[in-house]
Amino acid sequence: MPQPSVRADVVVLLTEVDYDRHDDASRLYRCDGSPFTAAEHALLSTATRAEFSAANAQMRLENEWAHELDAMKEAFVELLMKYFPRLPEGSTVSDVVGIMTDEDYAEYERLLPIVTAQDTLEYVAEHGDD
Repeated sequence: MPQPSVRADVVVLLTEVDYDRHDDASRLYRCDGSPFTAAEHALLSTATRAEFSAANAQMRLENEWAHELDAMKEAFVELLMKYFPRLPEGSTVSDVVGIMTDEDYAEYERLLPIVTAQDTLEYVAEHGDD
């Protein structure tokens, strides 16, 4: 049986490589810091040009999505923060929703399924008020 030109498992492994880590040239590491197994390392050593191209394309798509998601998170926080100063201390998102314009509420409804409360809180904790 002929081998497919692009092996999905190899592409996935290539997208997980931490290309910036250089502390041990004899090992490859994932972006999460864990080392690749010997079997994974051997598989990566057989990667073709087409698999590297596919991995690069996938990483570009993931980076684009991450930037879009960051922009949506910022828009969500900005939308809410537009109303919080009008409310008393201790107010919640529910209070904000109650005083939103129809247009802002429609935007809130659009962003809400994409940007979860946990993601938003993590985003604000990481990025602060930049």
